[in-house]
Amino acid sequence: MSNATMISTCLVALIYASFIAQVSYCKAVQWKGSSVIVSNDDLTLQVNKDGSYSLSIQGAQWLNSHDTFFTIGNKIYSKMNGTLHVVSGVQVSRGYDSHLGAFTKTSLTWQADDSAKTEVVTSFNMFEDSPAITFTQDFSHAGIHGCSVGDENKVCTSFPSFTVTKNMNSALGFMSYGHIFIHDVAVGSWNSSSKDVQSGLYGGPLAIFDKTGSTIVMSAFNEFMASSVYYDPSQNAVMQGVMGKVKEIPKGYKLQTVIHFGMGLKKAWFGWGNLLLKNYGTKRWTDTDPSLKYLGYWTDNGAFYYYNMEKGKNYDQTLVDVKKYVDENYIPYRYMQLDSWWYYKGLHGGVKNWTAMPLVFPNGLKTFQKEVGYSFHAHNRWWSPDTDYAKQNGGKYEFIVETGKALPQDKSQHLVVNRTFGITLCQVQKSGDCFSMSRIGSIQFESMDATLENITVGRTWMMGIAYGAMKNDMYLQFCMPMARHLLQSVEIPQLTQPLSSTSLPALSCIEHAPAATTSQGTISGYRSDLHHASCHRDTPFKDNFWTTTTQPGNIYAKSEKHPHLQTVVSALSTGPVGLATRWLQMALGVGMISGQIWSTYSNISGHMFGTILSINTGKAVQLVPSDADLEMPNPSFAFMDGSPELVKFDSNNSLTVGPSSDDGYQLWHASPGIPFM
Repeated sequence: MSNATMISTCLVALIYASFIAQVSYCKAVQWKGSSVIVSNDDLTLQVNKDGSYSLSIQGAQWLNSHDTFFTIGNKIYSKMNGTLHVVSGVQVSRGYDSHLGAFTKTSLTWQADDSAKTEVVTSFNMFEDSPAITFTQDFSHAGIHGCSVGDENKVCTSFPSFTVTKNMNSALGFMSYGHIFIHDVAVGSWNSSSKDVQSGLYGGPLAIFDKTGSTIVMSAFNEFMASSVYYDPSQNAVMQGVMGKVKEIPKGYKLQTVIHFGMGLKKAWFGWGNLLLKNYGTKRWTDTDPSLKYLGYWTDNGAFYYYNMEKGKNYDQTLVDVKKYVDENYIPYRYMQLDSWWYYKGLHGGVKNWTAMPLVFPNGLKTFQKEVGYSFHAHNRWWSPDTDYAKQNGGKYEFIVETGKALPQDKSQHLVVNRTFGITLCQVQKSGDCFSMSRIGSIQFESMDATLENITVGRTWMMGIAYGAMKNDMYLQFCMPMARHLLQSVEIPQLTQPLSSTSLPALSCIEHAPAATTSQGTISGYRSDLHHASCHRDTPFKDNFWTTTTQPGNIYAKSEKHPHLQTVVSALSTGPVGLATRWLQMALGVGMISGQIWSTYSNISGHMFGTILSINTGKAVQLVPSDADLEMPNPSFAFMDGSPELVKFDSNNSLTVGPSSDDGYQLWHASPGIPFM
């Protein structure tokens, strides 16, 4: 072949490839006057020249845009009040993301009526291979000063923002996560005038769905510590933007939000979680975390030995006695959790010095470790303003110090600080005596001006913890997390176990402490979905629990009515199983929580094995596998734990679950029929 022929052939191939690309592109993009319509298989976005937009789900228009605004010089410039205008757009282009693939980008440039004529770009990325759209606030043209609206529970910028269309208002439901531990899960009809959409500082991801199961999930997609969702009940509108007290947004900053589609509420949450994992390339350290493989002995809040020792003995002697009893009774503990009682506290109860107090361990922590032979999971609170580690107090490290709290602020300092702590705690970090630590999230974050007013401080703090853990081969547990902490964990593979319930006597179960009256079921029900799927494959820690009903001498004057069920829930959560019983009292009782049905499964060599837990069901319920999100083949079978009776359980044969026995629960196991030749 001559050079001329070869060149001609190559040109034809390039032209053909370009034509094919354009045809594919045109299938996803249509112009309607000055508006552009971009779609994939499930989502259709229409963006108009004036900056308004709408979103349709499988052909039905669900959402209309509300308001786009930015706070500049302590004044809100918005589309709705006529002080923010589109000066360039609608612009459409093609792009490719190395993690999520090809997308169509639609962008608008806005200009505010401030003296500087500040410009901000907003854009939509519609992905071709994922049922998702990302929304970006892009401050590449200019930074912004005077952003704060004075309320951390509002937002100082807004994009995207939505209202539900009038014809869909009564047809859609919602599910919203919020508060500490993601404790509040609001579910209801969108047309309810009293709906409780979780928003503000403690707000979290929001799902909207219809009766067919079509579901969209909306959340932050980056800068999780600075991004907030805000629901305005007066406008029935949802907005995503920068936290309301942030004072400045630097030039070049970008804030992203995502909407992801899925069929079925649970599958939508899992699909959304998988999208975030894929975007950040995160692989959790859960496979190697010892606390997820072995039993541990816990002294956390709610445990018998939480700020409580045997009469006439110190902690060292008390826990050595526990170890002796454990060995005599062949209880296979492999690690011990040391709570906040072991180190020095300073002003406002924060960490002053993360070393063992002589009153607790008179012979030192290293000697105690040799006596018990356990690895340690070590608790760490918020930082006290008089912490010995801060330069302001004569220490070596950079901290932000305020009246009530302090916060380390440099990634390398987190490395040094955590290495120092590791050596202090374990004497020699490489010996492996200390394998994980827990950090309190919400108290540190909500109580400092710096974390609420500076757009980067929160993320720097979180990523510094992650960096220190990575360099020291330590695993992390987040205690009292907000939704933003769990979302940020998509960048922190060392986080393997956020605490998912209130640490109160008898451990956030049922009818114990005033703040613990809500059902533990929320953690392995709705909240477990958020942890396992939406929160990116971490494993929720139910919290430690008693294994007997009574614990004479406990400091709470409480009892555990349902210890057997606590054990079942803890085991099924896939998180740590943390027993916290007084020695000589370690035996199992029975239990009950509130009326719920949970399910999980194991996939072994392509065979689906299911588990169904029915809790306090007052009447019999008929279930087929699909009702419990189990993909069981025909034929399949089930049996109740402790019963020899095998019953058919597949698409042709329903299972009768409940009513609950006196124990308050039923535990069923399902198996496919496997022929043996």
